[in-house]
Amino acid sequence: MTGKSGTGEGKYGVIVCPDCETARVVDLNDKTSRCYRCGKRLILKKMKIYYRTSSSKEARWAVGRLNAEISGGDLPCMRERDESDDPHIKAAKKATIAENERERLEIICRVLGEEIGSFRSEDVKSVLHHMGREIEDLETKLKRLEDIYEREEGVFRSV
Repeated sequence: MTGKSGTGEGKYGVIVCPDCETARVVDLNDKTSRCYRCGKRLILKKMKIYYRTSSSKEARWAVGRLNAEISGGDLPCMRERDESDDPHIKAAKKATIAENERERLEIICRVLGEEIGSFRSEDVKSVLHHMGREIEDLETKLKRLEDIYEREEGVFRSV
């Protein structure tokens, strides 16, 4: 399979179970996973990563494509990404209903969490940029939100 095979960055990876030869999406931040088909415990650092991406939607497409290649079936085509697929633009559109800065940040963080999982303050800044807004001392304000926690230095997640 071509694409972001084996190199690059991304939260999601596509692997193939060595026992049942089924492709699946894994969170690359995890150390292990379990094959949903045969139950084999998979140690991710020992697995070949066929595809890496920060988009769960793109990862699911890659699984379908890889499973089709394995079985010899027809390959699904992926449509071109349009603006509505961009998680930052989605978050900006949803956050327009916010009545204040705190509510705006909560909505942005929730949408980013749903779309990309973990996110950085740069992701929030990108959303704010799409909205034509800016927030002073953003990281401090993110840390004060109730439904947001900092997984590691500078990496946030919505609960």
